[in-house]
Amino acid sequence: MRTKYAVIIVTYNRELLLRECIDNVKNQIIVPNSIIIVNNASTDGTYEYLEELTKKSELFDIIHLSKNTGGAGGFAKGIECALQKDVDSVLIIDDDAMIEKDYMQKILQIRLQNPQYRAFAGTVKINERIDTFHRRNLQKAGLISRNCKEWEYGQPSFACDIASFCGMVVDTGLIRQIGLPHAEYFIWYDDTEYSLRIHQYSKILVVTAAVLNHKTSQNVISHPRRYDWKDYYAVRNRLLMVREHGNFIDRMVNFIDLFIHIIFRNWIFAIIKRDNYNWEYERSLVSKAIKNAKDKELKNVIIRREERK
Repeated sequence: MRTKYAVIIVTYNRELLLRECIDNVKNQIIVPNSIIIVNNASTDGTYEYLEELTKKSELFDIIHLSKNTGGAGGFAKGIECALQKDVDSVLIIDDDAMIEKDYMQKILQIRLQNPQYRAFAGTVKINERIDTFHRRNLQKAGLISRNCKEWEYGQPSFACDIASFCGMVVDTGLIRQIGLPHAEYFIWYDDTEYSLRIHQYSKILVVTAAVLNHKTSQNVISHPRRYDWKDYYAVRNRLLMVREHGNFIDRMVNFIDLFIHIIFRNWIFAIIKRDNYNWEYERSLVSKAIKNAKDKELKNVIIRREERK
């Protein structure tokens, strides 16, 4: 069995989670050949911790970035580094992803039995419950994806079209064919777009016995949900992705879906002043995202409520 693999971890200001994440990676039954950590200009002590780590083991490659490039920029930089290593595959995770000790053993076993697949993923759990959001399938049109069904996780493995970077494993040979993730996406849809490139060569095989515990924060969400700066990237990157990978029908279906669930929603809520709130920030943010996608404006910005104009 070929077992040479690298792990890529992107981190930003979450030193305690990062420490736990690294411990889980180091304790894999099949130990990685390289652990590449991309520090997105953290200011919380992460830099000092990682510098000490490199003194203790040659297993680590630490990349300190001078500014926060988001998950997309961090993963692009980490994968670029991994391609310089003598490894057959890379595992991609955030600093809040805690892989169980047999995660890579389970995936590499299935990989050996299914050589037709070149990308893999495991089961993501939050508080012991399967989070189906991270493994998805495409609809017939629009490049719109829907969560895989929970019953599918009752099988030893199943194929999907889209996987998040929360535990994705990709063969390095395939990476050389499809290139790096789009660093300019900053956050959101970078993994979806990358999955579409993978899909040209292989579906993604989900190995259900390979489990990752996702220690993400679960904030209370208002209903209807109000947006924050991340939603700018959700809208802009979604449109950029469909423009790159979709045909005319995909673009039309996607925009209709966007109009109904986002543009029209915000417009109606603004008229009726839903919850005694004017929804101006949401409307302004979406409008700017659509314009910048159309103009292919890829400068990364954080649009806060007071900066919406």
